[in-house]
Amino acid sequence: MKKKVLVFALALMGAGALPCVAANEEGKDLGLSFEVGADVVSSYIWRGQNLGGLSIQPSVTLAWKGLFVSGWGNIGADNWKFQDINPEMDWTVGFDRWGINVDVTHYYYFGGEKFLLRGDYDMTLEENASLSTLEAHAGFHLGDIVEKVPLSIDWYTTVLGGDSYKDENNQLKRAYSTYVEVGYDFVLPLGTVIGARVGLTPWLGAYSGYQEVWTNAGTVAITNVNLRVEHEFEFKHLSLSVFAEGMLNCYGLDKNNIITKITDRSEQRLNGCIGGSIYISGEW
Repeated sequence: MKKKVLVFALALMGAGALPCVAANEEGKDLGLSFEVGADVVSSYIWRGQNLGGLSIQPSVTLAWKGLFVSGWGNIGADNWKFQDINPEMDWTVGFDRWGINVDVTHYYYFGGEKFLLRGDYDMTLEENASLSTLEAHAGFHLGDIVEKVPLSIDWYTTVLGGDSYKDENNQLKRAYSTYVEVGYDFVLPLGTVIGARVGLTPWLGAYSGYQEVWTNAGTVAITNVNLRVEHEFEFKHLSLSVFAEGMLNCYGLDKNNIITKITDRSEQRLNGCIGGSIYISGEW
């Protein structure tokens, strides 16, 4: 498993280095850009969920006139005991320009029976039998148009894959699990940025454990109240950053799950991490 993980990381980061070699020798502007790098985080926290312990997260993006394709991976332990290493690989294609961002992402967790989504498990015979999902996203980032107003609104909905539940009649239903997030970035002196995010799920789905939301105070649909402090150092085509992040999931919050045992972090509602990143970008 360790060998496979290493090969996966090198392949993903190596793919981002290829454009550097293939740059147009005549110096013509092709309108292409790329970014390749990796984050190292003490915990893998995402949309109100703690998905693992210490992790390396390589990524690569290739863009042309707003169109882009990107790959992102996570290589880390399930929890802080480092018992199992379960890599994840996500691929995204979309459009990002004039403050508008629309894309689709294929999430894949190694160990599943199938990689590419196919119609035969759009709806499975078992609840969430597939490890893969396909998610559609639409967002508007005002800061891309008006730099002084870095407000963002994003909507994400799972449209295929392992995202089903059984209703009161024991019939399998697709949940279309959805996450909506509003964010704002505060720029401090010396370039430090505080990013504030509030995310919620408007109906039952994966973010609420496929339970109803908005029914009472115990099942409030706000699943992510997030603060991230980051400072970036730029050196021409190279950027380095350090960051710290805190996250509170208000869904079903009580004294038993705000902080849990170290072996049960997936249910924990209050999470945090520290990390650093290195990225190389360029155009040709």
